[in-house]
Amino acid sequence: MPNVEGTNQYGPKNYPEDGILTASFKQYTRERLTAPQQLERLKEEFNIVIGETTLYKLRRRLNIPTMRNNALAPEEKVQAVLNMKEHDVAGLWGVEQTRGRLANEDTYLSRDECRQILHDHFDPEFEKRFPGAQKEITRAPLRTFGPWHKLNHDGHEKLGSQALEMGGVGLPIYGSKDQFSNYILGLVTMPNVRLEQAITHYKLDLIEVHDYRIGLQDITDKGSETGEMCRIQESLRLQAAPEYLLDKWPPAIQLPSTRNTPIEGFWRWKRNGEGHTLRHVLLAGRDSGCFNPNDELQIEVFYWLWPPLVQERLDLYRDYWNSHRIRKQKGKNGASGVTPRQAFHIPTSARPDAHDCSVRVDPGMVTRFREALGGEEGRERAFHFISCEFQAEADHAWINLGSPEITLATAWDMFAAVLALIHRLRM
Repeated sequence: MPNVEGTNQYGPKNYPEDGILTASFKQYTRERLTAPQQLERLKEEFNIVIGETTLYKLRRRLNIPTMRNNALAPEEKVQAVLNMKEHDVAGLWGVEQTRGRLANEDTYLSRDECRQILHDHFDPEFEKRFPGAQKEITRAPLRTFGPWHKLNHDGHEKLGSQALEMGGVGLPIYGSKDQFSNYILGLVTMPNVRLEQAITHYKLDLIEVHDYRIGLQDITDKGSETGEMCRIQESLRLQAAPEYLLDKWPPAIQLPSTRNTPIEGFWRWKRNGEGHTLRHVLLAGRDSGCFNPNDELQIEVFYWLWPPLVQERLDLYRDYWNSHRIRKQKGKNGASGVTPRQAFHIPTSARPDAHDCSVRVDPGMVTRFREALGGEEGRERAFHFISCEFQAEADHAWINLGSPEITLATAWDMFAAVLALIHRLRM
């Protein structure tokens, strides 16, 4: 009997606009999700339940490219890889990382294509990245129930003042990682990752940006800067989820850095993926004599230019990391064979018995904690590297130069140009 109404067992559909659907499909392609995983995400994001046939029809109608089927000519693929590798000054991005970063820019290559191009143009790098060429961190099995069960937080100071040795300037980083999915919830540069008030504001930001949710347990190192952060975690969880007894379900644990391995291990990947490149470019300004740490104006221009650029690179790396596929490991308790983003949003795709362990907290309590720290003004003081007045002055100079794009390749040239113009405008 013909289906006159045109509906099937999945029921009528309420699709979002094509632009929104296209953006989601492109994200799925970046993560290289299978058809069943894409169907799970469509249901979770838009409450759409369809079959694989309809999925393929939608992707064809919206002209969604895939890793193997794309419109790029061979020479365009080569050029895309060469352009991307310009940002890898340290030469540590392998096939998967290069592919993932290209996918984030909507350029899709198969694994074989990318590998061949890298061998043709960057062959010596393969030996440097060969397993065993660098000392590996010893790891222990981790046990989690799902996303938001355990969140690891830590500071990273390989771009800090002591590591850079550039006369006191530094760009330390603080990050948070979900232990089950490997999903990076936050990755920011701030003036001082050892300042308790700054880390507490970071914690409150993390709660707000994730729709006022916290994990069952925060894991940090034993630094004094995390004390208030842990107290807030305990207060919020006690109010929102009193059924979790403190002695059986500690809301926060402080461990030595050597045992906070999920986030400590991530820093190694971050250094290999982005950190060595950033450090190399920063030190080039010092070694070339472009930057004088004894000049107060140069320090201010440094902090006007570099934190936004570093944050942009961190955002790109976080997006890459959350979309990269974790290698399959048989018997692993956490996510494997899926992307961190997929495991974080659809935990059962990583392990059938996994579930979302997040705790939704009272927004009013978060606001009161923020106000006790000085409100938004206190947050601005904790996160800003320069004064609002100098920000306006440097912005004015940059606009007078034509508002040129600032990249890692042009950063020190732009530093010198803005510095010279501010000198002239002040005379």
